[in-house]
Amino acid sequence: MNAVELRRQKAQIVEEAGALAKTENITDEQRAQIDGMLSKAEQLEADAVRAEKLENYRGVVKPAPEAPAYHQRRTGDDAQSIFLRYIRTGDEGAQREINPAVQAEYRASNDTTINITTAADGGDLVPTGHFQGIIERARPLALYNQLGVRMIPGSGTTVNVPTDNEADDGQFVSTSESGEFDRDAPAVNKVAMTLVKYTKRLDLTYEIMQDEDSRLMDFLNNFVGAGMAATMNNLLITEALTDGTAGLTLDSATAIGSAEIPELLYKLSAEYAAGNSVAWMMRRATEGYLRGLASQSQFVFGNAVGPATGNGTAVTSSLWGIPLHTSSFMGGLQASGKSLLIGNFNYMGMRLDPTMTFLRDPYSRASYGEVRLHYYFRTDFEVLQAAAFQYATHPTA
Repeated sequence: MNAVELRRQKAQIVEEAGALAKTENITDEQRAQIDGMLSKAEQLEADAVRAEKLENYRGVVKPAPEAPAYHQRRTGDDAQSIFLRYIRTGDEGAQREINPAVQAEYRASNDTTINITTAADGGDLVPTGHFQGIIERARPLALYNQLGVRMIPGSGTTVNVPTDNEADDGQFVSTSESGEFDRDAPAVNKVAMTLVKYTKRLDLTYEIMQDEDSRLMDFLNNFVGAGMAATMNNLLITEALTDGTAGLTLDSATAIGSAEIPELLYKLSAEYAAGNSVAWMMRRATEGYLRGLASQSQFVFGNAVGPATGNGTAVTSSLWGIPLHTSSFMGGLQASGKSLLIGNFNYMGMRLDPTMTFLRDPYSRASYGEVRLHYYFRTDFEVLQAAAFQYATHPTA
């Protein structure tokens, strides 16, 4: 078969493929049929080229080539119709007859320089300046280890702690020769310390874990730890103000007199006033108020503890030479507020069992693309001797 006949067959197949391509709602089977027809047409063209070479080699005179077909552009031609005409006729010249409006369809779809000004043209490729970290909100540190709280060991939900409940100081009695010895026995009591569970759960999507660039997990570790410390501080102070001793009712519902500071201090008996675990507790605003008592300021805050300082900015301030700690969980200068506390925190019992427990759960919310982080601990604070904690209360009016 010569080259002319091969190309005639090719043209016929291409035309049939073009007609089939114009079918509405074309099926996958029809697409496969078109692909096969175009593949056959390519094969016929390759065969025609080989036939021409063979004819030239044999010295066969080739017929004059037909003039290339010229297809007048029809008004309304678009890229799709011209492409189908090319498939139907095999004439590449058809595509060169496209008017300027149609040629625009064949130019780049985003005819612009790649730049950083326009988001779509490259701006989205340039990272926006981002600080790799989350600025934490300041949160309180745990006070129990600074105050010398007594850790109570034991297993099980409840541990009973025996306490001395004898009202007198247990002095010996003078006894005459051959006289009967004085019999004495201490009265005892017990404080039940029952663990309570405290929990927190964080749900994180796969996307935030994979895409974030702010060291989120480091931040969450600090967030959870600080939350535990705040919980501990709340429990400790609430217990001291609940089961401690109401040592002093202040004169004013909204103020504290400088003379009332030593008055409350000396409500704490000498036995409890000694040791490294004695400390004041109040709000920082209350400390500032007391320092503002100008005529008495140096008298009230006469000694500092640690690297301290007279401006109240040291980690540990002092009041009358006794360490002073501040916490927002103390009462304020307001009616019925418990604004001042002095105590020997060695007589505060604490249980912590277990310490912070962490579980990473990738399964429960896997179908939602989330990982759950579970945190929990169990703890309890109890006053072991009420006399060791003296607090001041503002009157109701």
